[in-house]
Amino acid sequence: MADADIQIRCQRCGAQMEMRDPGPGMPWTPDQFWVCNTCGRHFWTTYPPPAPKAKPVPETRPAPEQAS
Repeated sequence: MADADIQIRCQRCGAQMEMRDPGPGMPWTPDQFWVCNTCGRHFWTTYPPPAPKAKPVPETRPAPEQAS
């Protein structure tokens, strides 16, 4: 999955690790299987789903001043 925003370096050799699909035909989930192509280290990791994009706050106008 080349478009992932998460990148992990191997704790053993420091090389960039590759996220692999945990099962053929299965959907991507927050827990993923990572593999180091340099030294062969692998592990499962979990991360929260991306935060939803903030909705724009509607513009508010100040209340009209009342004459006293």
